[in-house]
Amino acid sequence: MKKVAAGLLVFALSTSFLSAYTQEERIQDMKAMEIAMSQIQKGIIYNDKEAVLLGVKNLKEVASKVEIAPKTAMDYSSYFAKKQSTNIIKFADKIKTKIEAGRKHGAAANYTKVLDQCISCHNKIRKWGQ
Repeated sequence: MKKVAAGLLVFALSTSFLSAYTQEERIQDMKAMEIAMSQIQKGIIYNDKEAVLLGVKNLKEVASKVEIAPKTAMDYSSYFAKKQSTNIIKFADKIKTKIEAGRKHGAAANYTKVLDQCISCHNKIRKWGQ
């Protein structure tokens, strides 16, 4: 019985490493988020509600996947990145609500809040501000 339990544990651990979120996947997701932000911005500028809604949908899909692996037990980067991702989704929902109500200025204000979340995360995680 102990051998079976040990085998299952080893299998579970090895499977979790195989499905780890890789640097290449993270880069692709960051590019996809940039494209989604561009869709939203262009949609607001050109008064294209469908472009905004598509951008919001794409942004939320990608933001929900983003992960940062902590480097040490005291590294809070993973928690911070997840919080930023949650905020991005929250503000993206507000963009959707505002654009559906015909309030482009409100949508644009929430677009800026999304952008602030992106920059904040890049400052902390990628050390842009140093």
